[in-house]
Amino acid sequence: MTTKGDENELLRSVALQNATSILAARRRAERRSEAYLAEAQRLSHTGSFGWKPSTGEIIWSEETFRIFQYDRSAKPTVELILQRVHPEDAAFGKQIIERASRDGKDFDLEHRLLMPDGSVKHVHIVAHAERDGSGELEFVGAVMDTTEGKRAEEALRRSEAYLAEAQRLSHTGSWATGAMRAGPTYLPATGEIRYWSEECYRVLGFDPHGGQPQFETFSQRIHPDDQARVREIADTARREKTEFEMDYRIVHPGGDVRDIHTVGHPVFSPSGDLVEYIGTVIDITERKRAEALRDGESRILEMIARDAPLEEILEKLVRVVEAQFAGLLCSVLLLDEDGQHVRHGAAPTLPKPYTDAIDGMCIGPKAGSCGTAMYRREPVVVTDILQDPLWEAYRDVAEPYGLRACWSTPILAHSGEALGTFAMYYREPRSPSPLETRALEMATHLAGIAIERKLAREERERLRQAQADLARVSRVTTMGELTASLAHEVNQPIAAAVTNANTCLRWLTRDHPDVEEAREAASRIVKDGTRAAEIIKRIRLLFKKGSPERELVDLNEVIQEMIVLLRSEATRYNISVRTELAADLHQVMGDRVQLDQVLMNLIANSIDAMKEVEGARELAVKSQRTEKEEALVSVSDSGVGLPVQQADQIFKSFFTTKPHGTGMGLSISRSIIESHGGRLWAANNSPRGASFCFSLPTKAEARE
Repeated sequence: MTTKGDENELLRSVALQNATSILAARRRAERRSEAYLAEAQRLSHTGSFGWKPSTGEIIWSEETFRIFQYDRSAKPTVELILQRVHPEDAAFGKQIIERASRDGKDFDLEHRLLMPDGSVKHVHIVAHAERDGSGELEFVGAVMDTTEGKRAEEALRRSEAYLAEAQRLSHTGSWATGAMRAGPTYLPATGEIRYWSEECYRVLGFDPHGGQPQFETFSQRIHPDDQARVREIADTARREKTEFEMDYRIVHPGGDVRDIHTVGHPVFSPSGDLVEYIGTVIDITERKRAEALRDGESRILEMIARDAPLEEILEKLVRVVEAQFAGLLCSVLLLDEDGQHVRHGAAPTLPKPYTDAIDGMCIGPKAGSCGTAMYRREPVVVTDILQDPLWEAYRDVAEPYGLRACWSTPILAHSGEALGTFAMYYREPRSPSPLETRALEMATHLAGIAIERKLAREERERLRQAQADLARVSRVTTMGELTASLAHEVNQPIAAAVTNANTCLRWLTRDHPDVEEAREAASRIVKDGTRAAEIIKRIRLLFKKGSPERELVDLNEVIQEMIVLLRSEATRYNISVRTELAADLHQVMGDRVQLDQVLMNLIANSIDAMKEVEGARELAVKSQRTEKEEALVSVSDSGVGLPVQQADQIFKSFFTTKPHGTGMGLSISRSIIESHGGRLWAANNSPRGASFCFSLPTKAEARE
């Protein structure tokens, strides 16, 4: 039977157990809370602390110990804290602590810690001042390790600095605008430009410190000739909500015109509405000028290669250089080596009085100090020509139009000889850019090549004319030596024609005319007359004076004609003539008269070599095709052969073994063959005599 006292004891026991459970649960909850707080502090690198300035007591959380890298057994003190503070921040930290202890106010402090391993930590301390029940001051707060954030911030600053420097070096700016709406000025929907990088200001010619300009102000800077095209491209991009890319020119406040390349990219809201455009602007002026310079150089080299007239080449050079000095160039003069005016290229907008003043100037080696400067070897010479006495008569005309300086470079031959001067006149003295210097160097170099080629062409033409005149003299001389044989060769068909004419008359004057016999006699007259006319024609061509003319030539025909012309000379000295001509010989491209002269010289020389020899006298002329599809012709004789120990001299000018020879025949013959792309050589025959051979490229070889 349970008593009242037993029930009370049981109730107290149950209550005690419940209280114990509740306390245990609370302690577990507190420990969990503390664990969560500790983990949160560890993850956020944020420790907590408490500080009573009156007693110097400091309480740290576990994370605070880790931040300061002190062992958990260490007792935190102000002195212990100051030992970790970076020497450069220690005085400031001490000052903050003393002020907080004295004033009892909240404080916020950032400083560095110097750790035992020499590393540096950044910490941010925030403390709140409060009073306890007795009115005693104490601080509670947090200490945060901001090292990673500082590093990220520093990396971001470096990245921004690198980006800004990269934009500056590449002349590339970045921008952002509101979505553009239709209209002549393309104002953004917000009425303002949202962002321009510093380089964007510079590229577009605005002051970075002058605030973001309105789009209307920017639009007015676009070159007038480009504004309509820019509007059209912007309209299409806005309407179709697409990217855009375009080139245009912008006019800076000082009048400098720059080439700009811009790219815009649309940005959309989650609902698909066009929010803004972001993009880049790039100053491509130097690149455009470099491309124009390279293109101009290539075109000028092509003109030089195809032997275009010098005036056209210099005209193109002037235009290329003018493009490199856009906005500065007033005029260009090209002068010959005597200082005489060759070409003047003035800007189209240049006033006529100014142009006339330039045209009236003569600047060159005789032009005093300015002329002297032009012929120095430095690549660029800058002179204020208005101070030169030579400009006295033109100063009043030139000054109103801003003419100030002269840049000039000599046009030099490879030998260093001055061929002329490239001179330019500018509105103000300044040092040329590297690209402008390159343009000047290119202009003078290519002008030098063009002028030298022109002089070389003229010299070659004079040389060709001299060679042609000399060859004609040689032909005339040879023909003079063969006068008797040539006269006999002409007389033969003429005498035959007279005989046939008499025969024809006899057949016609008989009592019963024999018409058939008379017809045959008349036909022989025509044949003999034609033969005589052909011989005279060939002789006249050999005497003809004129420039060489290239045509397709049948070498077999040339050989046969020369055999006919010189047959009487061969017969006169009892020389038998034999020919072996290849039926499949291709034609050659050459001058018929010159090739006639070569065959005539070689055959005549062979005849001369056999005039005094004993025994058989044989002349053989052969033609054949080589494996390389060349035409090979040989003239062989049984004469005295090549001069002993002088065989290598026979093709030299003025060398001869004949008592009355000029020594020019073989030299001229070799130069003719070589000018036709062939070669001529000689060798002794066995047992006696010599052979002269030459080869020429044929039409078939040229096709291959």
